[in-house]
Amino acid sequence: MKRTKQINHASFRKSWSARHLTPVALAVTAVFMLAGCEQSDETVSLYQNADDCSSANPGKSEQCTTAFNNAKKEAEKTAPKYATREDCVAEFGEGQCQQAPAQAGVGTSNAESQQSGSFWMPLMAGYMMGRMMGGGFGGQQQPLFTSRAPNSPANGKFVDASGKSFGSATPGRTMNVPKTAMAPKPATTSTVTRGGFGDSVAKQATAQRSSATSGTRRASGG
Repeated sequence: MKRTKQINHASFRKSWSARHLTPVALAVTAVFMLAGCEQSDETVSLYQNADDCSSANPGKSEQCTTAFNNAKKEAEKTAPKYATREDCVAEFGEGQCQQAPAQAGVGTSNAESQQSGSFWMPLMAGYMMGRMMGGGFGGQQQPLFTSRAPNSPANGKFVDASGKSFGSATPGRTMNVPKTAMAPKPATTSTVTRGGFGDSVAKQATAQRSSATSGTRRASGG
């Protein structure tokens, strides 16, 4: 009986609690971490122009126009730039290119950049508009481009200035994207060689497929 009284009950209880409760605590933490990841996605709507947005959102015409104009300004700064019209058309197709505004900011070290309108860029084909929880507009937008060139990886797709694809170039869709998708892209500071942007689209698509495959394997326990 004396030996029983000498047992350190506090130490025993601490050891039991650590041994039995820690896995539960870890599981709860994992659930909250997963929820945090899911909440990092943002709901966006894809539109071709301000009129499409206004039709889908009665009473929000002013917000739609503001987002569209802001997206156009972003497109001027961040869209891929080409030294010649032919290079741009080869990537995006006939009727899909325009001269870049002089203030678009392509590398001033390049002698050609001193000439107004000496560079070419794709037309903005649409834009993503962020939405806040509850359906209100989130004040974020991102220009989108598409290609009509048969051999381009961006053919028939909505892609951003970095070459990331957001599926078919069909306006009016709503989808979830990572918050990073709506982050401002860096301004273009140099011209792209013919086929360079298409390579970026192809690499991004491969990375997205690889990430999706890895996620499926983890979910299935493989």
